[in-house]
Amino acid sequence: MVPFTVSQGIDSRYSLSVHVPLLLTAVFLLDRFLSIEAAGWRATARYGLAALVLLGALTHVGFSARKNLRLTAQAQVAGYPPQAYNAAHWQYSETLQYLRDHHIEGRIFSNHAPLAWFAARHPGTGKYQHIPRDLPQKIQRIEAGAHIVWFREFHNRAHAGYDLIDLRVLPGVELVAERTDGWVLRRTAAEPFNEAWHRAQKQRHIDQLIQQAQTRVVRAAWDVYRNGRLLIWRKQPCAAADVQAKFILHVTPADPANLPPHRKRYDNLSFYFDWRGVQLADQCMAIAQLPDYPISRIRVGQWIVGGNRTLWEAELSGAGD
Repeated sequence: MVPFTVSQGIDSRYSLSVHVPLLLTAVFLLDRFLSIEAAGWRATARYGLAALVLLGALTHVGFSARKNLRLTAQAQVAGYPPQAYNAAHWQYSETLQYLRDHHIEGRIFSNHAPLAWFAARHPGTGKYQHIPRDLPQKIQRIEAGAHIVWFREFHNRAHAGYDLIDLRVLPGVELVAERTDGWVLRRTAAEPFNEAWHRAQKQRHIDQLIQQAQTRVVRAAWDVYRNGRLLIWRKQPCAAADVQAKFILHVTPADPANLPPHRKRYDNLSFYFDWRGVQLADQCMAIAQLPDYPISRIRVGQWIVGGNRTLWEAELSGAGD
């Protein structure tokens, strides 16, 4: 029944309750096997098979213990699971740091409202709200003075009808802060939504981004442009298969001290197209903000997670930041 009731499928913890009866059954069968009357080579074979079973079980326990120790060491540094609110992944989030540093008056709408609350924890009933579905058409539900906090990696089915640029060019909305992992926007006026105007504004904004980023630093399966701290991936024409693989973005700082403790060699800012992507007509774009520290190298590409296979990759210098 699990696949019909939850979205994640059958997780290993759901089968935890059957481990003990299975273990007892295995011990019982092994005991019955050893009690069989045998002599000579049959007795030797019987004990040899039993020894192989026990050796396999001990090997499994040993590998499990080693894995547990490795995961425990990782959890002590980065938290467990890595996406938990108290993990290092969020302790060093630039968007959450902005919320900690700035007391935002009025209501806050977010695609992950509990995470926004976790950062600032400002009191007030109803202060933190989930972004409405089909936000562009329902922008009137957000009053002037309210803020929108958008976490890039929580773009999900509820927000599948629009992307980051849709938010950026909404009527009566201004960008307050842009960080590597999210945006903070403010509703300035209760302007109505006009679909034709909004589509034209979106196209104009995309054209402007390409014009400003005239330096093409990578020509591969995707063209990659750079404008200061902004990286833009562009592909035209673009098909659905082109945006399925994860985008690689590894940023190596000039000074390793700029990395948070849970990063050893580089900042892993890799993302899925849904997190940072824009699709308009037959072209696709992905936009990423680079960190503020001096950069030594930048690695870009695409990687199939399930098959652990790199589709393409390129490396560029950090000069120009």
